[in-house]
Amino acid sequence: RPYCALGTLKDQLLYPSLENMDPEDYPEGHVLSRERILKRSFTDQDLLDVLEKVDLGDLAARVGDGDPFKGLQTVLDWSNTLSLGE
Repeated sequence: RPYCALGTLKDQLLYPSLENMDPEDYPEGHVLSRERILKRSFTDQDLLDVLEKVDLGDLAARVGDGDPFKGLQTVLDWSNTLSLGE
């Protein structure tokens, strides 16, 4: 079974989270430096577009009762919700 983090669908897409790290701890040019982290900001629409590109465009709407934006905020047991192919 795949490992899924506890949390929302959005959390699954953004795992591992960078919320608790301080980009000032890394030198300029490092993959975790401030300049690179700012480029990693994703909107909900960006995440829905990513799901579409990997043929999971219906997933967010399916778990969000038809509303894909609500689906991104849905907390489920993702390890048991997603199939191995998903």
